[in-house]
Amino acid sequence: MAKRVLYLVGLCMSASAMAAPEPQATELGGGKLIPQLSVGLKHDDNIFSQASSEQSDTILTLKPSVQWLQEKDTTSVALSYTGDYGVYQDSDDDDYDDHTVSFDASVSPSDFVEASFGASYGWLHDNRGEGSSEGLNAASRGEPDEYEISSVNVDLDFGRDSAMFGFLLQMSRDDIEYQNNLNETVFRNRDETDLVGRVYANISGGKTKVFVQASQKDNSYDEDPILGGKLDSDEDGYSVGIEWEATGKTSGLIRVGEVDKEFDSAAREDDSINIWEVQVAWSPRTYSHIILNSSSQPRETNGTGNFIEAQDTSLTWLHAWSDDLSTTFTYTDGNDEYSNANREDDRQNISLSLSYDWRRWMTIGANYTHSERDSNQNEFDFDRNIVSVSVDMAL
Repeated sequence: MAKRVLYLVGLCMSASAMAAPEPQATELGGGKLIPQLSVGLKHDDNIFSQASSEQSDTILTLKPSVQWLQEKDTTSVALSYTGDYGVYQDSDDDDYDDHTVSFDASVSPSDFVEASFGASYGWLHDNRGEGSSEGLNAASRGEPDEYEISSVNVDLDFGRDSAMFGFLLQMSRDDIEYQNNLNETVFRNRDETDLVGRVYANISGGKTKVFVQASQKDNSYDEDPILGGKLDSDEDGYSVGIEWEATGKTSGLIRVGEVDKEFDSAAREDDSINIWEVQVAWSPRTYSHIILNSSSQPRETNGTGNFIEAQDTSLTWLHAWSDDLSTTFTYTDGNDEYSNANREDDRQNISLSLSYDWRRWMTIGANYTHSERDSNQNEFDFDRNIVSVSVDMAL
């Protein structure tokens, strides 16, 4: 995605987007070493996302991270580690420790060309009640599903803002391998390979781009499910769109199109769905931002049906009440329709966060989140409330 869209992504990624500790980097090996730590405590009244007999717990979380960053002229290189540790007060079988290491590099040899490369490896987990243990299946698992994921991506942008016409090529590959509960999870091991090509035209002096895009995705599974035929498939997508950087008070991207999903197995029915992607940020003040995100896209099944047609729309308001205090409010509405299965879910999520810069190197936060799912299959219904406090620290 072009750099101007990263502005939208950055605003949406963190509840403390406008109030966060400012790390003081340490010079090391020609670059900067940036360590950070987040400590949190949260109470979850439905840790397994169950329709009934809910179980609550209090969880201590630790999220350390360290990045080595080197920036020289038009080149940047970053090495990162991010950890996520959770300790449950009562249900210690659900304790987890996740780790991700990554490498990112970018180079812009001229105003006409930009290239970036990223690679990461993660040791992660799905909480019980998520993924393949949704609904009543959560009770049958003795521990969370653990998996490893390796990812590689390459982006090449020829044209950028300096040419009237340009071409963007994006390539990525994810390899997902589950490590436990294999009787249920082995059927989710897969490789996902994406190739996206976009031809665009710069208008309004490079501040606005119109484009056409074609994509191809290959989903290749290690094991065939017991019923229904192989899940291996190809997705061919076509779309058109417009992208603009800050003009007045808005930035954004709008893209619409179609994806054809074709399965290798004749036992699974091919399908086509309408897709869209909307990212629009409106900043009526320098200290206040309203962000709209909406998407429709196919997702791989978690065990039900051929695949999931997922639609999500969210509205976020970020507001800085002072130099030290900010709040973030987000409302999300979603729908999951399971292809070739009698299941459809409606999802809602409301989140309110407060962030206070107590010191340059420390931010104190509080958050309340309400989530619910209403399914036409009652076993997948749930309501969930999470209250949390956190302290984010940097050198």
